[in-house]
Amino acid sequence: MGNKIKIAISLMALAGFYSCELDLSGLIRSNDRVEDRFVQSVEYNDLHPIQNVVVAESNYSIVVASDLHVGGTQNTEKLFNMYDSSDDDAMVLVGDLVSGKREDYEVFKSLTDSVEKPLFLMAGNHDLYFDGWKSYYEFFGSSTYYFTVTSFDEIDLFICLDSGGGTFGKSQMDWLENVLETQRSKYRHCVVFSHVNMIRTRRTTSANTIVEETAYLIDLFTKNRVDMVINGHDHVQDALKFGKTTYLITDAVVDSYEDAGYVILSVEGNSVNYDFKRF
Repeated sequence: MGNKIKIAISLMALAGFYSCELDLSGLIRSNDRVEDRFVQSVEYNDLHPIQNVVVAESNYSIVVASDLHVGGTQNTEKLFNMYDSSDDDAMVLVGDLVSGKREDYEVFKSLTDSVEKPLFLMAGNHDLYFDGWKSYYEFFGSSTYYFTVTSFDEIDLFICLDSGGGTFGKSQMDWLENVLETQRSKYRHCVVFSHVNMIRTRRTTSANTIVEETAYLIDLFTKNRVDMVINGHDHVQDALKFGKTTYLITDAVVDSYEDAGYVILSVEGNSVNYDFKRF
């Protein structure tokens, strides 16, 4: 086999690992690293207080969606309009908001400015293309943080993680372990959000997180009573329970996906439930 063919195959394999769609230009032009993104996220968190969503009822719900891939805005506008007119108390977007291009970030930012209720974001692999982290950080700040929801005398913990490069990195993993071990016992429920899938039940061309990290995280989530982990990335809904933790994958929101949809996460007393919704 010639050297040119070997190089081409290697590039395709790398691109398949880092993206849910083959995009060599994005792979080549994205220069940030997970450790650098984590440092910037922590710096942002130090300057901004932990957000607490206060809800009026003992039961509440959160919209969770992924893979909007703006450019196209039709389904994203539907999603935001649905959220603003609903009784849902918060929305979490678990990555692949755009393609990484500056102009797409600007369009997406204009859409988020119209959302009138709490909105939480994190970066996916497509958001990092074309040095997209610079635009993400400028417009939205941290991609690793946590927020809380308070209902009457109960408080729940929601952790957002950056897996956009296919790995969480040592510093972020250490941060997550510390948050769970020092903070988890203060809260009734705990849910973790991130873009790249940790567990799935079917064959697919999109990448999981690194196997060693996944094994470590599953053990960490089990020990610390994490109720649910929600990912996007794969574009096809899935659900699996491992121990007492439910692992979900959301449908994509992107306009070109005929089964576009999202998840409604509902907290009802001592239970955390989910319902897949389609447009």
